Amino acid sequence: MVNQKIYIINLSNFYNIISELKEHIGYEIFKFDTQEIFFDKYASKSISTENSILIVHEKDYNFFVKNINEDQIIKFKPPVNILTFIESLNVRFIQKKYQDQSNVNVKDFFLDINSRELKKGKSSLKLTERETEMILFLNNSKKPVNVETLEKEIWQHSSELETHTVETHIYRLRKKIKAEFGNDDLIKSNKNGYTI
Repeated sequence: MVNQKIYIINLSNFYNIISELKEHIGYEIFKFDTQEIFFDKYASKSISTENSILIVHEKDYNFFVKNINEDQIIKFKPPVNILTFIESLNVRFIQKKYQDQSNVNVKDFFLDINSRELKKGKSSLKLTERETEMILFLNNSKKPVNVETLEKEIWQHSSELETHTVETHIYRLRKKIKAEFGNDDLIKSNKNGYTI
């Protein structure tokens, strides 16, 4: 398991306090004396923000939000109740883990399983539960999936369906994707079935 990391930036006194509690906190703790030092290491890829939370002074917050995901940043505004602060850190890590688990890469899209949205850049498309299941199933498949397999796996039965149910759903989904994102080549078809 990847260790959760806290990057404390330009907050030496707070770092000293947290360091004293290190044995009671399940995080790796790193201190950066200035935001420039942090961004130099970040730009050179000697540190990663994956599975981490940055703690920055309130005066530096807006600068960091321009460069790092806002959900990874905690604005430090003294005075702080240390127990409440640690509790909020724990909550933030739980939220981040839940969010990371719900996002799936599908080609050059993100599929948010929880909100059932397909996203690319600033555009997003609301999906039905069945459309979400279809995309996930095709994305996880290493080879083309035929209509019968989709009927069985997604609709949970085979012979009772009308012959063109799968094709109709895929046609509508492609149409929705093209209308929102300008292309419909996410789901491809060939003689062996459908692929992503």
